[in-house]
Amino acid sequence: MQHTHSRFLLPHLCPPRALAQQRQGEKAHSRMLARRLQAHGSETLGEAPLPLEKDREEKPDWRTELSGLAATLRQDEGDGADELPEAELGVERAYLAGVQLKRHGNRDRFALSITDSLEELRRLAQTAGLQVVGQTFQALEAPHPRTYLGTGKLAELAAELGELKPDTVIFDDELTPGQLRNLEKQLAPCRVADRAALVIDIFSQAAKTKEGQLQVHLAQLDYQLPRLTRMWTHLERQAGGRTRGMGEKQIEVDKRLLRLRMAQLRRQIEEVRRHRKQYRERRADQLLPVISLVGYTNAGKSTLLNRLTAAGVLAEDKLFATLDPTTRRLSLPSGKEVLLTDTVGFIQKLPTQLIAAFQATLEEIESSTLLMHIVDVSHPNAPAQSASVLSVLAELGVDHLPLVTVWNKIDAVAAPETVRAVASAREGDGTVCISAATGEGMDGMLTLLDRYIATLLLPVRCMLPFSQGDLLAELRSSGVVTQLAWTEHGTLVEARVPPTLQGRVAQYAVEEEEFRDILDTATFVERPGAGTDTSV
Repeated sequence: MQHTHSRFLLPHLCPPRALAQQRQGEKAHSRMLARRLQAHGSETLGEAPLPLEKDREEKPDWRTELSGLAATLRQDEGDGADELPEAELGVERAYLAGVQLKRHGNRDRFALSITDSLEELRRLAQTAGLQVVGQTFQALEAPHPRTYLGTGKLAELAAELGELKPDTVIFDDELTPGQLRNLEKQLAPCRVADRAALVIDIFSQAAKTKEGQLQVHLAQLDYQLPRLTRMWTHLERQAGGRTRGMGEKQIEVDKRLLRLRMAQLRRQIEEVRRHRKQYRERRADQLLPVISLVGYTNAGKSTLLNRLTAAGVLAEDKLFATLDPTTRRLSLPSGKEVLLTDTVGFIQKLPTQLIAAFQATLEEIESSTLLMHIVDVSHPNAPAQSASVLSVLAELGVDHLPLVTVWNKIDAVAAPETVRAVASAREGDGTVCISAATGEGMDGMLTLLDRYIATLLLPVRCMLPFSQGDLLAELRSSGVVTQLAWTEHGTLVEARVPPTLQGRVAQYAVEEEEFRDILDTATFVERPGAGTDTSV
């Protein structure tokens, strides 16, 4: 039986040709596949046809290229090229399918409905450059363990695919290896993919830095490894030599090579983690609070970063427009400076392979002082999206960090005043309405951030010698100075500072009563935000 491969699998993941035994069997093949696996995950690896045994000449000549789903169409040699209208050549046609759980409403009132979930899947497919030609779903107690859909629905789907002739069927959940194989048998010649493969492919297109590409490559291999089983049933065991008998099966060879490549990628990613840790330590030395922007994909995080810092980050109305984190310095109304970091967007049913592979990037969130949860309040599924983000934060173990909720795109809602009233009622939870696109609400949001940062700082009262001018500058930049007084003995300071800075001023600390006495005799007192007092 011929196996149909989904074009979501990149060239270095696709099964190689069976080498003729005269090409030195396993050793030659292992060297060839090892070279492919060692290539960088973002490079295009064309797979040249390899010699086939005479009894396999009827098998199709697979061709693969890596330009992402938006640029290439992977087809059988001479198969199906004339079935698409001329204007649609080069664009892959996709059909969507999902399962609505009958107890859905009882389990999670914030979860997306099946229609909303399929709509999100459609947007993901469009982001990947696919043309969606249809969709369907079935209500079940649970997905069928062998075929995801029930037998009758699967037959109905196969008939509809025969009429629409899509290239690929994408299922709204992550399929098990067994489900994937069974569906490929039932739905041939259509290729089969799932939501996880689609999201990973989009990430591979969006990753621009070496770090991001390494992490995506690992996620691809981690996803593909368990799905190699029985993909190459036409391959025989590789002979270990005329006198040594049968060697490893071809699939065992390639699984071993994939595991070796994954181990190599993990070592490279671990090196990235060490570099990021060093960067975070240097950043901590600056004593600047770190605010991380988190939220559902396309909620407006990059647009907000650009509005506040002129960062110039790509901001488009599509899912996962940006992937790699960007950090910029931001001045708050009090004059205090913070670091603002834009992180990758979340999504429901985020593939576990991506969560594991992107641990180095997600550690940026763990080192944050404060989280800003950006919510697209204009989206009809805003509550479900918000719940998905909070669930991922809990999975990452960062749900203990202080969190400010920002309802973005207030300019796009039908009743903005009503939404603002709801946000005001939640002000104790730190909710503010803004429009990153128009700039509305920026002042109120920055004031709220100022207030939250101040609550995270520790109070100090100290008398700094005039020789400690640099330390005074750090108090101003890293903390919130509430009172300053210049005396003949030095500078009297009352401020709120980060814990790391509190230890450095401890040797100059004064008790509150002594502080008040000195303040009463000072001839020049500065109270930031309240002016300067020069009275005796």
